[in-house]
Amino acid sequence: MKVSTSIIILICLVHFSPVFGQSKLFKDKMNQGNAFLSTLDFKRALKNYLSADSMDATHAETKYDIGVCYLKSDVKEKALGYFEKVLELAPTQFSDIHYLIGNCLQFNSEWDKASTEYIKYQSYLLLQKDTKEKRFAYTEVMKRIEECNNGKDVCKAPIRVFIDNLGSIVNTAYVDYTPVISADEDMLMFTSRRPTTTGGAIDPNCDEYFEDIYRTYNFDGQWDTPTNLGPPINTLGHDATVNLSPDGQKLLVYNDNKGEGNIWESQLSGENWTAPIKLPSSINTKYHESSASYSYDGNTLYFVSYRPGGIGGGDIYYVIKDKKGNWGSEAYNIGAPINTIYDEESVFMMPDGKTMYFSSKGHKTMGGFDIFKTTLDSLGRWSEPENIGSPINGADDDLTFVIAASGKHAYYSSVKKQGYGSRDIYMI
Repeated sequence: MKVSTSIIILICLVHFSPVFGQSKLFKDKMNQGNAFLSTLDFKRALKNYLSADSMDATHAETKYDIGVCYLKSDVKEKALGYFEKVLELAPTQFSDIHYLIGNCLQFNSEWDKASTEYIKYQSYLLLQKDTKEKRFAYTEVMKRIEECNNGKDVCKAPIRVFIDNLGSIVNTAYVDYTPVISADEDMLMFTSRRPTTTGGAIDPNCDEYFEDIYRTYNFDGQWDTPTNLGPPINTLGHDATVNLSPDGQKLLVYNDNKGEGNIWESQLSGENWTAPIKLPSSINTKYHESSASYSYDGNTLYFVSYRPGGIGGGDIYYVIKDKKGNWGSEAYNIGAPINTIYDEESVFMMPDGKTMYFSSKGHKTMGGFDIFKTTLDSLGRWSEPENIGSPINGADDDLTFVIAASGKHAYYSSVKKQGYGSRDIYMI
């Protein structure tokens, strides 16, 4: 999963400062936390900061760093109390404290309170001299205020849906995400970082198990115990679900591929999946390719790439098969109004061939990635993307949204307080 460089990281790193008048153990824990934070390893940074905080509960910088780590976790609600304590202990020490408190309130859908905090930070920025960093921060806080306004508008008219956790048989205390569903909804595949991952190893970069793909079947309305797909689909590295072809005969998988991140394809042969084959260079590049979806006839592949030359960071592209049935040598940027100057992700095409769902940090998002819908008209023009609404979308990242062929059920992964783990799979 690609980690974006946000204003939180850019600003929090400059707050590292020597720790005076503290025990050696306290200093060691702070230094270790700073080292992990500098590499965006928030989980292990948090462990060290919490340990330091237990030794001195009055140290403002420790509480600040804990809050930053919680904001980059799946339990963001824990950050607010630490930032409020920072404001009490050292009201002028951290210039971005109101921005970060605004983040917390936004994630909790407290739109007006969040906007008030953002405006305080905006006022501070206006008094600073003009620099590249100031312009970046100002643009960021303006977008946050806009997201809060979008959130208020979207939440005024929530859509009538039921969102059900798939239960403890499918979901675990670990992260479970990126569901793909068969047309008849009898089979579900998803990605998980549970202890039964191939090789049982933990990724040293994030202190979590390596990603593997799991499969479960639905019998009389009940999902059975998921099984690891095993080799040749799963390897000792990261292997994740991307999408399933409409006929269920082809599986797209993500492979870390030595840090590049590429999309591979496997075919169903009897009851077994063949060894995945890396898709051609028109699709995969040395940059990051993360998501893909087949058209219903299988002749077009829509995918997300972070290659240079696009409209934003991650853009949606498409490639068409030639007369020989091979993917074409050129990929085309799907362009406006779908792609924005921000990141697009998690593309999914409906069987009707004209309805696309995708996630975006642009458009009228309420924060992070929201899920949007767009349709193709008879002239080949995509409609202005529409936020599919609350409660499916919220202020945190909403991704990997797929719809069953019936159109009655959708599946996605989300972080909810009532979940079994940090991220669970839900049916809408």
